[in-house]
Amino acid sequence: MRLRTAAVSAGLAIVAVAGLSAPAQAADWKAVARYNSQSQCIDAGQQYHREGWAYMCTHDGGAPPYILWIKPI
Repeated sequence: MRLRTAAVSAGLAIVAVAGLSAPAQAADWKAVARYNSQSQCIDAGQQYHREGWAYMCTHDGGAPPYILWIKPI
């Protein structure tokens, strides 16, 4: 009985530690707007950053080619 309790306790401890070490679920990036130049995209992204959002600008070759993506920090 004690051996089974110890084994179950050790198993639960391993699961708990594994759960704590796993990365948090990342929020999805959302496309906000398209811009003709990278500098315009970055300027708009910096405005979102001041409001507490993470941003990135990507180039996809479309028209306009730069896409502003945001997600909560």
